[in-house]
Amino acid sequence: MITLVHIGKCGGESIKTILKNLNITFETIHIKECIFNSNKKYLIMLRNPINRFISAFYWRYKLVINDKLQSDRFKGEKEILEYYKSANNLAENIFNFDINKSYIHHIKEDIYFYIGEFLKNCKKENIIGIITTETINNDILKIFNIHNTIHKNKSYSYDKNLSTIGYNNLKKYLAKDYECISKLYDIGLLSEEKYNFLSI
Repeated sequence: MITLVHIGKCGGESIKTILKNLNITFETIHIKECIFNSNKKYLIMLRNPINRFISAFYWRYKLVINDKLQSDRFKGEKEILEYYKSANNLAENIFNFDINKSYIHHIKEDIYFYIGEFLKNCKKENIIGIITTETINNDILKIFNIHNTIHKNKSYSYDKNLSTIGYNNLKKYLAKDYECISKLYDIGLLSEEKYNFLSI
């Protein structure tokens, strides 16, 4: 059985649909830390940390502020989203932002949250593949030898642009996420091409 490490905002729902359609038995790690087990085989979802941060902010903004579907799901989230209004504004002020006091779903649960400790113990042979949001179709073909036609972008748009200040701040703020990417590269689980776009 595969253990899918579904890091939020990395295309995990699409991958779960694909695995089900292929009749592949799997369990999912989501919104919790992944603990390495040498008896398990892992499939990890991954995305450029800054792109993931921006996507997470606007997905929560859509559900909480625009659509009002989850206004009260997490205490204080609505107020903090209304205060910052944009991912760039949050990025420019990120060092005044205490994630433990001002919770935003999927931003607190970053890449390091899922696999930071996991990567200290995991072995290359226990990971069957890394699927990145940016190359999802090619990854599905390489790992499972099928052409994927399921993945679709969410039907909403958002401003992906960051100021220089915002970008530089997030590179520092998400340093542990980038360390996870470097670790995966160092143990031979990411190609040079993947490492490059995940690291920008």
